Amino acid sequence: MRQILRDNGFSADLMMPDEAPDCYQSYLPERVSPASADEINQQYVLIVNTDASTVKRLGLGTIHFDALKIPFLTLDHHPDNGLFGNVSYVDPAACSASEIVYDFACFMNWKIHAHAATLLLLGITSDSGCFRFDNTTPRAHRAAAALMELGADHHGVIEHAYLSKPFNMALFEAELFCRELRTALEGKYAWFVIPPELLKKYAVDIRNTETLIENIRGIAGVQVAALIKPTGNPGIFKISLRSKNPDISVGRIARRLNGGGHEMAAGGTIFAGSADEAEQILLKHVEMEMKNDKA
Repeated sequence: MRQILRDNGFSADLMMPDEAPDCYQSYLPERVSPASADEINQQYVLIVNTDASTVKRLGLGTIHFDALKIPFLTLDHHPDNGLFGNVSYVDPAACSASEIVYDFACFMNWKIHAHAATLLLLGITSDSGCFRFDNTTPRAHRAAAALMELGADHHGVIEHAYLSKPFNMALFEAELFCRELRTALEGKYAWFVIPPELLKKYAVDIRNTETLIENIRGIAGVQVAALIKPTGNPGIFKISLRSKNPDISVGRIARRLNGGGHEMAAGGTIFAGSADEAEQILLKHVEMEMKNDKA
């Protein structure tokens, strides 16, 4: 969105508080870090939020959302979007926020140059799992095809995001799979807990572990996959959840655990005294959801 706005004559900056995984770093422009809401209100005339379904997910840090006085536009595809801000366009049928940004740019009759097309293609492929996930639609394929016709670097996207795993990451994943893979509920639920000592052993940054859950989801017979991550704050664990069964909503689980997302891909936060306790809390919620499916 930032690139499209600049390509069409607007002055636009990117604010993204959290570091992205390494595989996306080469695509990111310089970011700004406003110190206060007053600074944002004075320097800008519009905030465009893409892909954040709640105020909490904006990652504003110490900046209070209510102190932002300029217009606020949301473009999102999460079904649990809180419709905060002045104007919200939310389409849960879209595979990604990038697909919605593409549609918005076309509606505005804006130019989409090759680099912006590449960024949008990256968003569509990553959120659809390279068109493997159930959110893949004919519309998503048509958008990807149109972006490639506009010059999107399909080869570069696949190479950087999917075919350039560092050697230390490969070793980390191998040991994690052998040591930490756990199953329950007759093998229908499987998960990893990421040990901090293993991250340290292989010099892996936690932000580069976001795709590990796909290794679990790919196991035959698994219906729900989970990843439990340490946060560096005692008693706080981040969870990622995936479902292979449309009748089992990990979105409902996540919303009960301080999070949200899609019905088949979601995330949240567990407050527990230990990783073992966090596992048990999550297991109870998964079991409850599976029983609801049978009912």
